[in-house]
Amino acid sequence: KRYNDVDRLINELKLSCQLPNGNDDLTKGTYLLEIYCIEIQLCTAKNDLVRMKLIYPKTLNLNSAVSDPRIMGIIREEGGKMYMTENNWDDAYNELYEAFRNYQEAGNSRAKSCLKYVVLASMLALSDINPFAAREAKVYADDKEILAMSELRQSLEANDLDRFESILNKKSNRIIDEPFLMTYIQPLRRRMREQVLINLTKPYQKVTLKYLGKELNLNENEVELLLVDLILDERLSASIDQTNGYVILTKNNLLLNSNENKLLRVINQWTDALNEVTESY
Repeated sequence: KRYNDVDRLINELKLSCQLPNGNDDLTKGTYLLEIYCIEIQLCTAKNDLVRMKLIYPKTLNLNSAVSDPRIMGIIREEGGKMYMTENNWDDAYNELYEAFRNYQEAGNSRAKSCLKYVVLASMLALSDINPFAAREAKVYADDKEILAMSELRQSLEANDLDRFESILNKKSNRIIDEPFLMTYIQPLRRRMREQVLINLTKPYQKVTLKYLGKELNLNENEVELLLVDLILDERLSASIDQTNGYVILTKNNLLLNSNENKLLRVINQWTDALNEVTESY
């Protein structure tokens, strides 16, 4: 692989698009985007994340002046993948969606794969936005592989772990054939188990680790690690009794990242404030 030759060519092309002070000549925005697109693909091939993070913002600045969907599709996809490696699911979702939209506009067959990545990022981000509601995505409404991704997302929303695993492992869905998807299957499984775990604890004031492990198909140590992360992230209000193997749910066991419960918290705060005012009279 002649990475050095490509690097030398990129540097020569960059020089032809620079001002005397060394800054990019924005009047040559179209050429610069094409050069950065090649450089970004080189970074991906070399797994050079540091260089990628330096280059990527420059492409977005140029995008405001010049926007070729054929080029921007590639750039935004690689940017989305960069954010995925950092577990920055929200920004990954935004970039991958823009990549999908650009690919679709350009008539590029990469659009279908990129839509799968959009759905993956939306699940990891626990986004309330439905990627399939977009006009561009409706083109794939009857595609079997895209339908499988839609069903996977529905199983996450329904906290249906068995259905989730069934969809994931069904060969005709071709999820396990997609290397990029498989890279994030374990984080996705973890996200699924977190959601199921939160849902399982809702009816209880106290519940055993053994019961939770059985429902999640995990041992007690693995359940405890999940619980610790959820508690630290303030997604579950609970404490762990390691001695007796219990999870003790506190009075207000709220999903703190849920819009519904955020509203309830605000209402409770207003109620408390009104009570204080009433008591003062």
